[in-house]
Amino acid sequence: MRWGVLFFVVISPAWADIDPGNWELSATTEVQGIKEPVSLVQTRCLTAEEARDPSRLFGSSPAARCQFVNRSDTGSVFTFEIACGAAPQPPISGSGKVRYSSDSLEGELELKAEHFVTRSRITGRRIGGS
Repeated sequence: MRWGVLFFVVISPAWADIDPGNWELSATTEVQGIKEPVSLVQTRCLTAEEARDPSRLFGSSPAARCQFVNRSDTGSVFTFEIACGAAPQPPISGSGKVRYSSDSLEGELELKAEHFVTRSRITGRRIGGS
């Protein structure tokens, strides 16, 4: 599922000050032309090393080949633009904003491809120690 992988790639850079432990991550995505939203929930145990360096947790999917540009992180709000593309898939671009603390996060993401747009609402919460 390309969008599921992209969801986790997108939210990962905002985790610089996240506490390690068990996390529940959720995304609800509306896809242009599809009546019902698509939801994804993942429970994940974040090590201290992963919480310090989120790129090691999810990394960039080789299939998506995403690059973050115009990043800004205030320590509680992470904003970014993203560009993805790998032939033969059409290029994808978008922007997002994630508000986070040591034990929760929430954000929005909009992605645009050749003939459609997706809008995602992302939430996460720490549900226990490591």
